[in-house]
Amino acid sequence: MDKFYVTDCEGPLSINDNAYELADYFIPEGGKLFSILSSYDDILSQKYEEHLPGSTLKMILPFFKDQDITEKDIVEFSEDNISMINGAYQLIEYVQEIMPTYIVSTSYNQYIKALCNKTKFNYENTYSTNLSLDQYSITSDETDKIIGIRDNILFDPSFENIDHYYKDVIPGYEINSLIESVKPVGGAGKRDAILDIIDKHNYKPENLMYSGDSITDKEALEYAKDNDGISISFNGNIHSIKVADISIASDSNLILALIGSIFNSGTKSRVYDFIDSYNDDPLDAILSYSDNDSPILQDLLLNVASIDIVREDNIDQLKNKAEEMRNKVRGIKIANLG
Repeated sequence: MDKFYVTDCEGPLSINDNAYELADYFIPEGGKLFSILSSYDDILSQKYEEHLPGSTLKMILPFFKDQDITEKDIVEFSEDNISMINGAYQLIEYVQEIMPTYIVSTSYNQYIKALCNKTKFNYENTYSTNLSLDQYSITSDETDKIIGIRDNILFDPSFENIDHYYKDVIPGYEINSLIESVKPVGGAGKRDAILDIIDKHNYKPENLMYSGDSITDKEALEYAKDNDGISISFNGNIHSIKVADISIASDSNLILALIGSIFNSGTKSRVYDFIDSYNDDPLDAILSYSDNDSPILQDLLLNVASIDIVREDNIDQLKNKAEEMRNKVRGIKIANLG
């Protein structure tokens, strides 16, 4: 009957979008290019059920190779540029002590390793997008072509133009083998990771608490909700809010630790009771539902969050509330990514 907590990384734990930041740093106009490809990725996710959200992490790889980026570069950049949300270090330490905790992330495995080293999270309890960048090479001829494609996409970011390159042109290049080697842990991939966790540890789906914030979390959030677990959109965009039970807007993620503690020692209905009490009197609810000797109590009292049960009639309101906080915490450029 063990409860267990599974969370996305970028959003609920860190403010990074590591792949975007890598592109922005190493590729000329790479941040703009990544944003364009991310929008294309989102459209594909909505048009084709079989498409894996998060495939921007595959699409950007030829442009990494034409800049001679290595796995060492990714590791060193990631180690130097990890930025955690307020409360994240306490959250990670606290929840790992009270319940089995897992990170399921679309991010490259190099970034997740760096984050685990910094936060002392158990890397064995993570799932991420495996990238073996150094195993693949790009010819000088293809380098010139990839640079030309980059410039053309920046000039004409229309869906039709990008679709032409990724369906008709790049598949004919040798470097396409690198793209095909990567399977992003996004969308159904995150749900599959949860199923693997459940299978390995004999957990029950209704004992799952999941937190995420984007289109890559949609299937995982739906799985938790459909199986009567706890499904939380944290500073989420519209894709995550629509399928979650609970929407939280906050510049600190410690509230996730308290909800995890309440769920771990009780039931889903007790979490809902807490939310009702919290919306009447946040400080009284925190004191009533926390242990007096809780190491996070004082910080919880100083960081009041907005917590709402998601209903059909309040989705737009919750989207606006979360969007404002998302922009504040992560910055508009990253917040606008799918």
